[in-house]
Amino acid sequence: MSTKHPPSSDHGPASPRRRRLLSAALASATLTAAGCGGDNVAGVGGGGTGSFASGPIRGFGSIVVNGIRFDDSQASIIDDAGAAARSDDLRLGMIVEVNGSPISAAPVTGRRQATAASIHVRSEIEGPISAIDVATGTLTVLGQTVRVTPATVFDDDLRGGLASLVPGQIVEIHGLPSGDGQYTATRIDDEDDRPSHYKLRGVVSGLDTAARTFRIGATVIDYRDVAGSLAGLADGQYARVELATEPDGAGHWRARAIQTTRAGNRIPDGERVEIELEGYISSFTSPQRFAVQGLAVDASGVARLPAGLAAGRRVEIEGQLVDGILVAREVELEDDDDDQDGFEVEGRITAVDTAAQTFLVRGVVIDYSQARFKDGTVADLVAGASVEVEGQLSSDGTRLVAREIEFDR
Repeated sequence: MSTKHPPSSDHGPASPRRRRLLSAALASATLTAAGCGGDNVAGVGGGGTGSFASGPIRGFGSIVVNGIRFDDSQASIIDDAGAAARSDDLRLGMIVEVNGSPISAAPVTGRRQATAASIHVRSEIEGPISAIDVATGTLTVLGQTVRVTPATVFDDDLRGGLASLVPGQIVEIHGLPSGDGQYTATRIDDEDDRPSHYKLRGVVSGLDTAARTFRIGATVIDYRDVAGSLAGLADGQYARVELATEPDGAGHWRARAIQTTRAGNRIPDGERVEIELEGYISSFTSPQRFAVQGLAVDASGVARLPAGLAAGRRVEIEGQLVDGILVAREVELEDDDDDQDGFEVEGRITAVDTAAQTFLVRGVVIDYSQARFKDGTVADLVAGASVEVEGQLSSDGTRLVAREIEFDR
């Protein structure tokens, strides 16, 4: 996990996106039959045992994931390699999986909030760029196609965003798998130092146990050097693979280590835990029965499902995991190209550049040239001032363009 710059952040009071959620409470008989012990779930009626959220970080001042503000001050933070990390290592746009307390509403703002117990950071790809297509907004890394959207955050070393990248450059991609060998980037980091290995996470296909090869997307991976039987390796299984930094003579990438995971492996099952999951529909039987990144979803209890549910569509699901199935309470379609909810950063200013009309909060560069001010003026932008900033990403994704700056007195 890149640790060059601290994070930025977003959360949302009752945002337009939240208000658009199409929801219906599951019948209490359904929940009781599922062994959940009642008709309330965490954060929607009391008595819940906790919460789980998986998606990109869209805010700081605590971290904000799927519209929930998680206090991360006491959380254990684990990076993608399984090593301990710090809150300062988190970045805007990183995909995280958060286990926390029940969700409640803040007394004054009504914002949804919880306390994080653990935060796991996940990235999908780390390796060299082989191709860039600025016209289509895509790049190719380790044979995988990565799509850049207006909501993709770029490391602030990558001024110019996609146009700043060059073939051969090593990058780390945080994002969501959107199809076979397809990913939507939520954050792209520049890797200054050549890593000891590359990394690829995705769905296994074409497994050949005799030749000890399989594919992720179009990339062929040779795992003959990996010790053990790898009994859990199977087509359709998600796997995280550490790769040698050069392909072999056949153009295959040699695996050094493989970790297989079931979909939703960190989601608490069989408990009254409110689940908030963002991802792409990976298989589709009907609007009531589909899977998100391999995790089966039962949406039969949602009274009004959004039109257009289909394989490859991005969704946000709220519900509970019951016997390995995500029983949906709310379903919403997401738009990759829609960044209207924006981002939010809250904290103390650490540096101000009046010439560039920018300042820094938790490592996030904030452009204040177009901002309106609340409870203060531009003259109050000084180091040490406590602010709350709402805004959108700049066109290159490297900074936050503030639309409102509120001073906390």
